Amino acid sequence: MSEQTYSEIQRKKNSIIDSLIHLGIYKKGNKQLYKLTLHELETEYHIVNPAIQDISF
Repeated sequence: MSEQTYSEIQRKKNSIIDSLIHLGIYKKGNKQLYKLTLHELETEYHIVNPAIQDISF
């Protein structure tokens, strides 16, 4: 994976994590948010905020 791709994924993950924390979500099960994959974070965001269909972080 290129460094640019990795940076973009990390940026998206951090943005979603910030949004979830703002919504009061700090963990998913026993896992801290920072340990989740981008896909898991996007799924969790859709669960807690179903009105948002397109995540553009």
